[in-house]
Amino acid sequence: MPRWTDQPATDTDAIFDFILKFSGTFLRRHASLLAKVLPPTLGFGMFLAYFARNHFYPSFDLFQFSSLLLAAACLGFLTIGAFVAALFLPGAWVYYRFINTPAIKEDITYALPYRTEGRFRKIMLLMTLVFFVPYLLAGFSDAAILFVDPELFVSVAFLAPVPITLLAGMAVQGLFDLRRFSFLKFVWEAYLPTMVVGLFIVWMLAQAYPLVSAWQPLFKWSALAIAPFVIAFITTLTSMVFIAGWNAALMFSLFFALFLAGYSGVLTTLPETMVKTLGLGNYQAKAIVLDASYCAKEQAKVLPTNDQCVLQDVQVVWSLGEAFVLRLADGSAARLPAAAIRALVKP
Repeated sequence: MPRWTDQPATDTDAIFDFILKFSGTFLRRHASLLAKVLPPTLGFGMFLAYFARNHFYPSFDLFQFSSLLLAAACLGFLTIGAFVAALFLPGAWVYYRFINTPAIKEDITYALPYRTEGRFRKIMLLMTLVFFVPYLLAGFSDAAILFVDPELFVSVAFLAPVPITLLAGMAVQGLFDLRRFSFLKFVWEAYLPTMVVGLFIVWMLAQAYPLVSAWQPLFKWSALAIAPFVIAFITTLTSMVFIAGWNAALMFSLFFALFLAGYSGVLTTLPETMVKTLGLGNYQAKAIVLDASYCAKEQAKVLPTNDQCVLQDVQVVWSLGEAFVLRLADGSAARLPAAAIRALVKP
């Protein structure tokens, strides 16, 4: 048996290249099958998660169920796709419209040191100035104005990226000996991506705030203060990966999109959001009018109906198929035949 010291060191670049090659080959060979199987599987998974959380399983015909699976899958893909786009598109735009243009690329190449260590540090400095610093400052400026004067949020969100990208562009031009007025090109190309990422950071903070609002003040504000750094770093990382190509950038974007969706609570609440968006349940009904047969004396002991045989302010868990599932005020669940419901009033 060979000793550990005699074994060759792990080549991390080779592993990464293998993953990229394998994923690309797999997608090309099985794209058609994935397109057929993945949407209904994702849709069924979201419905199943919703059913399990509410401890019921409905009954409906196959045609209704298949159409609902596709609708749920579309909503899920759009939700996760929005996260992927927020991570993927800003970096792609800046990389291909600024860094990878012939003139800028040539100047940066000449400015990089020949030695490996110095070259790596200079590249990291470039990525920091081009991506991380503008993203972070835009997010902080948007978040800060919400606390100071929310009425100025729109103005700051549109105007703050201008001085931010201007200063970052001047720093990049000076440190990397770019051609004259290259900083103006950077402002022109990086303005929109910086604004988008800044708004994305604020939106993530708004989504995460309810999750940490009950924490101790120190932990709550620490988490909210660290979040912009984390989001800006993740967006910068996905932007940097464009050096390795589109496949690598998409892979990293999808991974971090799922991570951020889970962090913000969007992924965990996606089944409830999907059911509510489709109008199938997870909403508060203003009134539900029942059939007169459900207002018998013995029935009144079970359901809190009034004299007009109406249930008021009831949480509708599910409203499709042979039975409606309701959540009563005391937290108990009621399953009523659909034929017993004469009218349902939404607020």
